[in-house]
Amino acid sequence: ADRNFERRNSKMQQDVRYRQPYRDDPNAPPVQLESFAHAGLASPASALETTEDWKKQQGRTGGRTSVLQYISNCCTSSKITDDEGPNGRYYRDDFNDHAWTCNFGTTDEHGIWLNQADPAGTVMAMMVWILLGYSCLTITLLAQTGGIPPYQSFIYTILVVLALACHVKTSFTDPGSVPAAAVPTEEQRKTDRLSMCSQCQTFKPPLSHHCRICNRCISRMDHHCPWMNNCVGAANLKHFFLFLIYTWSCSVYCLLLLGWNYFFCASEDCEFNLVLTQLVRIMTFLCVGAFLFTSSMIMNVIYGILTGIGTIDRLKKKATNTMSESEEEPIPLTDIFGIGPWYTWPFPVDPLFDDFDRVMGFSTPQRLLREQILREQGMSNSGGGVAIGNYSPV
Repeated sequence: ADRNFERRNSKMQQDVRYRQPYRDDPNAPPVQLESFAHAGLASPASALETTEDWKKQQGRTGGRTSVLQYISNCCTSSKITDDEGPNGRYYRDDFNDHAWTCNFGTTDEHGIWLNQADPAGTVMAMMVWILLGYSCLTITLLAQTGGIPPYQSFIYTILVVLALACHVKTSFTDPGSVPAAAVPTEEQRKTDRLSMCSQCQTFKPPLSHHCRICNRCISRMDHHCPWMNNCVGAANLKHFFLFLIYTWSCSVYCLLLLGWNYFFCASEDCEFNLVLTQLVRIMTFLCVGAFLFTSSMIMNVIYGILTGIGTIDRLKKKATNTMSESEEEPIPLTDIFGIGPWYTWPFPVDPLFDDFDRVMGFSTPQRLLREQILREQGMSNSGGGVAIGNYSPV
């Protein structure tokens, strides 16, 4: 027992969270260290793994690449991976600053993000599953009765599965909540336009808003969507946008299938029976409504990306007639879909941001402390010089 205690104590001493708190060093070299982390529940990371530790790990595994490492390498840009490490321009910050517990909520103590304060939003989120499931069932019955080819039903089912997967990711992904320990980034400290949230009593990043339903400040908040039962912010905008795209595709594809059957059906094999006729009528009504709604939402999201102005900010600027005075810049696609390979963009996987602090608009003392230790280690490795590499996130 004493040996286990000593082992845990040594690990605590090596862990940066138990070292001295972060301090601004005015004499620090002008090197910009940035964090690179996944969005959602995965928190920003530790950049303290050295090359020697990696070599030891490779020696224990016999130099073989595990399945998880292979998947991680496939989902990360090779350009960034090759330029990662003590002598590169990037470092990987995958340290989990949050305590992981198996409970649901929207506070820092909850391990799984889920809004439980809005019963109406919960019902509306369940309705999305019911309606998409109903459409998938109707298309499947049409394929079984010969109304449409089976392969078209299979394609529609894939679209529905992708839409529901994106819905789950949007609902259960932290949209970019600002933690209580949030502090301004180094770039933000150079300006005087810093503010605090009167509700959370924490630092309020630019373009963030306090959601009264989630009871949290959300970075780059666009709006609170009751159909998702969650806010749409910097961390889950990709999943929300993909959900709109796949739902729009489902409605268009379904209308095309029904229209093809209606205009080109020339035999009794493709005619609907009495039950299917009623199901198709309801299905047509739902598809038209979904098409109109998702089309307007897609245009709304694209406008926000091109202008950098979210829905809430746009409504406020229109109310005060200050749209022409906007200083926001367009949102880069890498700040939405991440810097991973392009084939990961259409799937509901968490994006990998090149600079987590810049995308979220805030940093944390723990992450700044890790960067400070990394800077000190880089200076010691370079003999006290300033040229330690321009670290950026991976």
